[in-house]
Amino acid sequence: MSNLISIFDTWRGWPDASALAVNFKAAAGVSLPAGTVVTQQGLQIASAKVLKAMDDNRVTAPTLTAGNAGQAYVVAGVGGAWSTFAIGDIVEWSGTAWVKIVTQVEAEVPTGTRVVITGGTAAGSFTGHEEKVLQYAKTTAAITCKASGYTPCGLTDVTKLVTGGTSGHTAHLVSYDNGTRIWVVDPVVPAETFHTGETLTIGSGGTGVGDVESQVAGGGAWAATVPVDNQQLTINGVGSLYVGKQVQYQGTHALGAWIVLGTTAEATTFVNKLTSAAHSNAAPDSAWMVIEGNDQFDGIFTSSVTCVKLGTGVVIKLASTIANTLAPGDFLYANAGVLAKNGSGTYNSVAQVLESNNTAGATGFIVIVA
Repeated sequence: MSNLISIFDTWRGWPDASALAVNFKAAAGVSLPAGTVVTQQGLQIASAKVLKAMDDNRVTAPTLTAGNAGQAYVVAGVGGAWSTFAIGDIVEWSGTAWVKIVTQVEAEVPTGTRVVITGGTAAGSFTGHEEKVLQYAKTTAAITCKASGYTPCGLTDVTKLVTGGTSGHTAHLVSYDNGTRIWVVDPVVPAETFHTGETLTIGSGGTGVGDVESQVAGGGAWAATVPVDNQQLTINGVGSLYVGKQVQYQGTHALGAWIVLGTTAEATTFVNKLTSAAHSNAAPDSAWMVIEGNDQFDGIFTSSVTCVKLGTGVVIKLASTIANTLAPGDFLYANAGVLAKNGSGTYNSVAQVLESNNTAGATGFIVIVA
């Protein structure tokens, strides 16, 4: 904040300017000189159960050594040392034994479970997702019943078990439409589907009966999130070697992408250049103005920037990097971190010109209000 006096005008209406300014770590590889408009982004991402998920397709436990401690698998079969677990459990190798971290639900991983994929040997659904964060989600199946022989469902049928008379497969009834004869069901075993033509009945006093005409299968899948440098999360899988520890993604780190930071789970943020969204989209995040950049290389702000929030009514004076001459009343938007004239009104404006010396370029001074 040493250059507040040399570059910026006196704050107007704010007796304590320092309350509006704060230091942020800049996004990796992004140069943010003074005058850049930025948006604040969170470094903290949702927690995950295990740090080293390897495979979700193994039916027999692998043979591991002490050096493999921390590796985790989704149990796809109960062969070998996994005989005491169930299909859909997530287990982690402690170095000497297998520890169950996540308990399956209906022969699958509970929906919403998140894992971190590490190493170069990911397999099954994890193939090609090394160093990503995956989240499991299940989808329901939709069964259309034939008109002939159809018996309508009742409200008490919801959540009860639907059983196929031929296949023996089962699913829980989620909802129904007797007009279209469509039953939405949650399969007990995700990969199972009912046979075309078989009769479905609802147990435990259920009323609905129908023969399968067609169906849209359900199931479960892992969706990937690709982290950015310096994002961090906490491992919260009870029993894991890493439970309670925070890890940070450093994609260029020589020892691996995910670095264990310890047990501190303090939320942190970084800033990146702001580009305003169009009016048809949601308004952009709160805009901040860089007043001390990370391009000085003076040993003080090499990785951080000092920003001030462009809150409504804030009046500041700054050097303009805009290529065109601005006049009082012109609205401005952030285009890749640089203020530009919002002549067509297409974008969300972050500021308005109050005064200008009518000089274009970096030597021109304007006074703006957010």
